[in-house]
Amino acid sequence: MRLRVRRRPVKYARLEVRPDGTVLVTAPDGFDVDTLIEKHRGWLEGKLAEIGELREIAESGFPINGEFYQVIHGRKPKVHGRFKTIVLSPNPTDVVECLKKILRRELLPLVDSYARKMGVEPGKVYIRHQKSRWGSCSPRGNLNFNVRLIALPPELREYVVVHELAHLRYMNHSKAFWELVGEFYPDYQAARKELKKWWTIVELNPYWKWLARGEV
Repeated sequence: MRLRVRRRPVKYARLEVRPDGTVLVTAPDGFDVDTLIEKHRGWLEGKLAEIGELREIAESGFPINGEFYQVIHGRKPKVHGRFKTIVLSPNPTDVVECLKKILRRELLPLVDSYARKMGVEPGKVYIRHQKSRWGSCSPRGNLNFNVRLIALPPELREYVVVHELAHLRYMNHSKAFWELVGEFYPDYQAARKELKKWWTIVELNPYWKWLARGEV
């Protein structure tokens, strides 16, 4: 078990299993980390086993639309939905731009459709290569979506769109916010759990690592 301890002036210790399998403990000075680990050992072993399973899935290809496409190396990036293949060019930036264009074509109609249903008016829609979250909504009403969304099954992308549009009404995660989300995406709790799994899959996927770092 790889353990990392962060000493912070927090009131309560926090225990987290990172996608790479590192166990991260955030605790105040003097806190007994060993006792915390022993107390939660069963839970930790379960999470680490789950990550091991997800790692095997993550290494089976390039995730697009919840499936794993065969990777072909070529001069120009291209996604072949019919044949479930993706051509990766030598330059990661070119690949990311290709994926952004594809995702934008899928997301914009979805955003427009749900915005009308939910009675909200988003500002600009951006597709970015982010390392921390699937999407966000700015105070100005602009929506930011992560290019990593292209990896998700379409129904999970739909949830992310509903979630961010709901922030145009409520810039928080209040009860009213979740009631609005649930009105248009009733199974949002299951979607949130699935999103955590897919985030781990993308983090472990060797091709997305390459896109993030520009390294093979």
